[in-house]
Amino acid sequence: MTLLHDAGAVPSRNTLLFFGACSGDPLFPIVVENMAGVVSSARDAVLAAGTVGRAEFDATLGTFAAWGRRPDAALWYAVCWAEGKRPERDPSAAT
Repeated sequence: MTLLHDAGAVPSRNTLLFFGACSGDPLFPIVVENMAGVVSSARDAVLAAGTVGRAEFDATLGTFAAWGRRPDAALWYAVCWAEGKRPERDPSAAT
């Protein structure tokens, strides 16, 4: 909301966007692959922090992939979404 406010926008909608699926859903492999990609993209930062080693990080991604093939697996989360509109400009106002 700060970005919208700082841009002079008036709030028009605030909601949560659902993202996810469960085993058996045709989209589930894509959801699992997407999450693995998100985590993989942080690999350098995670390894640089020094709390997880390279082998442990890679093994965890392998375990996650195996989990994604389980018949009882499910993965979902919500993404915050806010919209705003810039107010109409007064045509009589000086530019």
